Amino acid sequence: MTPIENFIYLSVCAASRARARLDEVDFDALWDIAANHNMTALVAKALSDTKAYENAPHEEKERWRNALDNSVKKNMLFNSERKRISDFMEQNGIWHIPLKGAVINGLYPHFGTREFADNDILYDGGFRDTVDGYLVSRGYEHQDDEYVAEAYIKPPFFNFEMHTALFRPDNEDDYCLTFYREMLNRKLPEKGRQFTFRMTDDDFYIYFIVHAHKHYDNKGTGFRTLVDEYVILNSGRFNISFPRVESELDKLGIREFERRLRDLCAKLFDDNPENVPKTLEKLEGAERQMLGFILSSGTFGKMSNIYIKEFAESGNGDPPSKGKYFLKRIFPPPSRFRYSNPFVYKHKAVYPFFLVYRMAVKPIKHRKYIRQELSAIKKAEREQ
Repeated sequence: MTPIENFIYLSVCAASRARARLDEVDFDALWDIAANHNMTALVAKALSDTKAYENAPHEEKERWRNALDNSVKKNMLFNSERKRISDFMEQNGIWHIPLKGAVINGLYPHFGTREFADNDILYDGGFRDTVDGYLVSRGYEHQDDEYVAEAYIKPPFFNFEMHTALFRPDNEDDYCLTFYREMLNRKLPEKGRQFTFRMTDDDFYIYFIVHAHKHYDNKGTGFRTLVDEYVILNSGRFNISFPRVESELDKLGIREFERRLRDLCAKLFDDNPENVPKTLEKLEGAERQMLGFILSSGTFGKMSNIYIKEFAESGNGDPPSKGKYFLKRIFPPPSRFRYSNPFVYKHKAVYPFFLVYRMAVKPIKHRKYIRQELSAIKKAEREQ
């Protein structure tokens, strides 16, 4: 099998508790792929059962063993730290809901095999100052201040995204906001807790899909999203009503995305992982395209995906061109800066002067990203 086939095969084995069988592996290539998707721990779990690992040099075994051990340690410490934060909120009457990875981590069949960068918690925004004071008093640094989420960082690796809402209020009629308000009314208390809640099973899955689509449609999302999809659907933890889920996703405009993700997941995570190479050969059309995009994006996606998407949309129905694209990039509408630069967004008189400043400073401060953008647009123009 190729390195990418080995990566998928080992991921499927680890997620489905199947024993992997590999006699030889290109360890460096496998490591590079797994690291790009933040999945070295999961791959290491399955790899450790193989003859390839058994016959590997000591330093190679050590590399994979350390990846798994470090991920287990990080999961344990994050769980403990999240409980402290939750206990504080519980004691102070602040309702809160752990989100996304904070829940999904516990669904994986082997503890510590899901790697992550942060934990997300939704809480009552009326207590923002109280929560901020508590986290700062415990040594957290308030990194940034977005409209709906704020990051708190503390060595050696703690990173908590504290959400006061799930979605930005770009449009009060946006169905995302309707879903969010209704979700809060449906939230369920955790056993033995008064202010710690969870989403209903349907709402949790819907939000998972909404979040996955946001990344997929922006910079891209990695293979871990497919593994998350598998463990959510097969852990036995959730009882999801798909007619209701599909109805909600239809209103959100992403029902087709969920269907393709679920179908692709079902094919890759077949009952027999040994079928992975044949399954990959049989993939066609939208499924092959989706998998290729996911594999090329990595965990955090690539800026080039944004550039290519914006280039394709720059024609407004006409064929895109570099001229139209860069005209929009140089003179973006004020709405583009609603969150990145709220002052410019609110004070329209400043907008022309900000554009001049931006054109003067950006080529100097962001030379690396401009080169990446030019390269991505050149490639997109060749392929159109």
